Amino acid sequence: MLSEHDNINGFLYGLLVGGVIGGVLAMLYTPVSGKKMRKKISRTADNLIEDVNDIVETGKHKFDGLVRDSKKRATNILDDTRKIVSN
Repeated sequence: MLSEHDNINGFLYGLLVGGVIGGVLAMLYTPVSGKKMRKKISRTADNLIEDVNDIVETGKHKFDGLVRDSKKRATNILDDTRKIVSN
C-alpha cells in the first residue's frame, strides 16, 4: 500500500507531467508565427521553472517537518527506554 508521502509525490509528478504535455500540445495546435511561438515557449519554460521551484520548496518544507518529527519521536523513544532501563 502506498504511503501518504508516495501519494503526494505521485500527484505532484502527475501534475508536472500533465502541465508540460498540456502546454506543449497547446503550443503545437495554436496558429502563430515562429517569433511569437518562441516567445510563448520561453514564457512557458519560465513558468514551468517557477512551478518546479515552488514544488521543490514545498518538498523541502515537508522534508524539514518530517526530520523535526522524527527527531522528536526518536528523543521520546530514547527517553522512554532510559526510564525503563533505570527502573
